[in-house]
Amino acid sequence: MNKELIKECILKYGSPSYIFDLDALKERVLNIKKILGKDINICYAMKANPFIIEEMKDYIDRYEVCSPGEYEICQRHSVKKDVIIVSGVNKTYESMERIMSLCNGDGIFTIESAEHYDILSKVCKEKNIHIRVVIRLTSGNQFGIDKDMFKNILLQLKDNEYLDFAGIHYYSGTQKKLKKVIKEVAMLEEFAKELQDEYGVATDILEYGPGLLFNYFEGEETPSFGEQLSELKDILKNIKSFKHITLEMGRFIASECGYYCTEVVDRKCNNGSEYAIVDGGIHQINYYGQTLGMKKPFMDVITCNNSYELQKINICGSLCTVNDVILRDVSLPQLDKGDILIFKNCGAYSITEGMALFLSRELPAVIFYNKDTGFVRVRDRIGTHLINDGQ
Repeated sequence: MNKELIKECILKYGSPSYIFDLDALKERVLNIKKILGKDINICYAMKANPFIIEEMKDYIDRYEVCSPGEYEICQRHSVKKDVIIVSGVNKTYESMERIMSLCNGDGIFTIESAEHYDILSKVCKEKNIHIRVVIRLTSGNQFGIDKDMFKNILLQLKDNEYLDFAGIHYYSGTQKKLKKVIKEVAMLEEFAKELQDEYGVATDILEYGPGLLFNYFEGEETPSFGEQLSELKDILKNIKSFKHITLEMGRFIASECGYYCTEVVDRKCNNGSEYAIVDGGIHQINYYGQTLGMKKPFMDVITCNNSYELQKINICGSLCTVNDVILRDVSLPQLDKGDILIFKNCGAYSITEGMALFLSRELPAVIFYNKDTGFVRVRDRIGTHLINDGQ
């Protein structure tokens, strides 16, 4: 999406705003599927950006849901129950009872603890529902369970008439190099063979998050989109112990389609340092790996004065905290009040991961774009002051 289109959007809908290019999103997902081939399913981790789930219904294979709220969003957008994997560390009896009443057992459920096993067993027995479960193997943190507990639950599943073991769920983090992916896939393959040898249990499904690299910042080099996917395809060719492989992706799918636009509302020079205050801030934009504005993300500027002379400047948001520094001592065209900063690759997490309620600022507008329909505002700016008030 070029600057002129974005300028047209901001003139119409104002700032701050998120813009999601649905054409770019579709192209990226289809290219991922084309490179990986038809034997690999793609699951969108909707925590990355829940706004775009409906736009992918025709070309994504699964959705990972990690909370009751995310499941309700899927309900409102008529996502098919059998393509949802219900994940997340905090499963309660009430939330699983609600979801089970909606899905009647369709989809896949993850088990991340003995408590999860007990809850799912109880709900399914009460409702006389049979479900497929995958057990999440921990990567050494609070998520999932270790191999000993995995085997313990597997033994219980063999005698459980309501829960059917379907496979292994594994995710160790984001922005991983492929060397780590190779080690993880080899470990999972070995563990699946171990389960087959010791318990005679076939692992039908591998639900795996590769956490591929996405380059957000100028001056940093990462393997290209195509290189990573082609090598990943070669790695997955070696898997023999799983009948079906599903790759969970959130950041890698959604980042590229998003833009965050914020307007300069004030300019000042303090003790020789230039500052631009914008109407957004760190509560609305988040880049993985960014630290106190020290790295410069890919971005553009729409200036009122058409100046191209560069100037060192600090970009700060509207929050009353010294931490609200989006960019520190960065070279940009000379900025004036009314100029627009366009931050690229904001399609994942920026819209959901920021401190949205801090200082009771408005939530940004959300705008979709594709060539057929042009710009469509799907959420206006929303005041948060009522949420932050006990009255």
